[in-house]
Amino acid sequence: MKATETLLLVLWLAMPLPAQQFKFNLERLEPKASDTVDVSLNASTLQFAAKFLDSKDPDEAKVKKLISGISGIYVKSLEFKNEGGWSRADLDSVRNQLREPEWSRIVGIKSAEDGETVDVYLRNENKKITGVAIIAAQPKELTVVNIVGPVDLDSLADLSGHFNIPKLETPPPARPKKQD
Repeated sequence: MKATETLLLVLWLAMPLPAQQFKFNLERLEPKASDTVDVSLNASTLQFAAKFLDSKDPDEAKVKKLISGISGIYVKSLEFKNEGGWSRADLDSVRNQLREPEWSRIVGIKSAEDGETVDVYLRNENKKITGVAIIAAQPKELTVVNIVGPVDLDSLADLSGHFNIPKLETPPPARPKKQD
């Protein structure tokens, strides 16, 4: 009996745990940052956190439903006192891991006015979305997010603004041009 229990324990410990789907590679920037946020939520932690969401509140109920199937949420956010705390090469070290055929960039926003960029990538396996990556960069701030697990795109926006994931706001619809 002890041999069976030992074997089961070894097999259980050897099981792969869901982890980030790519490396953030931002550790070397931490000494330059004035503020650092590092979030690592695995499935059991997410299920525990979901217990504190109010199912009667429509927004919280949506978030609770969305995270029920997620294996992990990983966030690294760095804020700097001055511009230049991160470089294009830092962004490229993350972006280069998010390549096809597994990853597809679905959103790319670049603002020349305030220097902000946002990229959203989806990971596809067997025609199913199994991960999301978000890279949000401003001159004094850099945030990278990895959501691991099946994600319903219709519900994804409900997760933004929670668990330190940046709030993604959709731009207002374009106004039709006046004709003379």
